[in-house]
Amino acid sequence: MKNPFSNFYHVFTSKELLDIAFKRAMKSSARVSNNAPILLKAKKKEAKRIKVAIKELIDRILGIIKMVPIIEELPEFYIELASLLVDKDKLRLTLGKLNGILPVLSKIEREYLSSLKKIEKPNEGDRIRRAVFGRASSIINKQNKNLVYLNNIRGKLREIPSIDYESPCVVCAGAPNVGKSSIVKYISTAKSIDVQEYPFTTKKLIIGHLEVERRFDTIRLQIMDSPGLLDRPISKRNNIELQAILALRLISDLILFVFDPTPSCGYNIESQINLYNEIKENFSDDHIEILPILNKKDLASEKEIHYLKEKVGLDNKQLVLTNALTGENLEFIKDYIKNKFIESN
Repeated sequence: MKNPFSNFYHVFTSKELLDIAFKRAMKSSARVSNNAPILLKAKKKEAKRIKVAIKELIDRILGIIKMVPIIEELPEFYIELASLLVDKDKLRLTLGKLNGILPVLSKIEREYLSSLKKIEKPNEGDRIRRAVFGRASSIINKQNKNLVYLNNIRGKLREIPSIDYESPCVVCAGAPNVGKSSIVKYISTAKSIDVQEYPFTTKKLIIGHLEVERRFDTIRLQIMDSPGLLDRPISKRNNIELQAILALRLISDLILFVFDPTPSCGYNIESQINLYNEIKENFSDDHIEILPILNKKDLASEKEIHYLKEKVGLDNKQLVLTNALTGENLEFIKDYIKNKFIESN
């Protein structure tokens, strides 16, 4: 499914909305016979300007509201992910406030057009149109805080990955700075992933793809890089970590769990083992396999490798040793993934 927030585009400030509406209104012209009385021309001209300005404001406010999907109507993954990124109740309230000004603008238009019909002097039309612009400006300016808020959150929501619920998803998980991003970057199309030597580089879910040719068809696997997880209770995990938990819980078909047994990642091996056991217990089952990967094998001592195998209860065939920087054994991981989903055909 395409990211439901992908059409959530730039939201204008109140000043920008008013400038657009009033400029278009002043450039508009009413169709009036050249022989018509001056008073009639004034009425027609100012009525047209009022209608154009109000219509422009209403249409643009409606457009903003319609850009944002109703979160409660989305699939569970998008509902929960959007709720982690923004305050769902505040978003609903903000859109409600914008929607609430639409009938007010329409009422202003009706009232002043009625007054315009009763004028007796041409210059009174200009006064009425200015009064409309003034009241509309007051109403729209009071919404500027809400407009700015929407524009600030749209970037977060537009970054939500598009998930294909028909295609398998491989989620790469582990502690921060263990090499998850490097592995995903190598085995998938997600070549633009930012890889750094410090933790918490990945702050959102990132999707790449891997095509697998089967006997009768080709499938496009989703390979997801997830933010690093710390060994702590779910109640103490931040929203960045909870995105990874969400991916593991709702969309994973295979989990790549990456260990770094060396001190270089900054997280001791005991905490990583606890995290592995938590994920294995809560998110892997007969249908969702977990593949343990030991990265930075070039820096790991034999004692560190042996300790990890012993504590987790793995043998040489169950633990994949890699060096993501050099690409060592990453082709093996890619082939492992391909073979798993070829066999599932």
